[in-house]
Amino acid sequence: MTGPYVIEHGDVWSVPENSINSPLLMPNRTHVCDGTEDLAIALLDDTMLKHGSAAAVEAWVEKKAAGIDVTIIRFPVSPETVAELNLCARNTTRAASIVDNLMAIGHANPGLANLPKYPR
Repeated sequence: MTGPYVIEHGDVWSVPENSINSPLLMPNRTHVCDGTEDLAIALLDDTMLKHGSAAAVEAWVEKKAAGIDVTIIRFPVSPETVAELNLCARNTTRAASIVDNLMAIGHANPGLANLPKYPR
């Protein structure tokens, strides 16, 4: 998988776009979350404001976008959801259709039930 997010040993990492997908050659990688946690994006009127771990996105919204009608969409870690997140990160206009895309991923992968999730 290429893109700003990769799964390695079940954890999600953020890597620079031009990095080679090798643990030894990715010194600038950042741990995003483990495979049991959720990823998320924050949307405002179909525009993606933030993406990454659900905890980081929710904290960012509380701090930077409090009082604004921001929608947070959470989803589990899987190769398919990470690929979709990478597509949204590269093309923020794609984020407007992330709910439909996650629903399609969920239908194709019944083990990923309840995509997407909306926190309280």
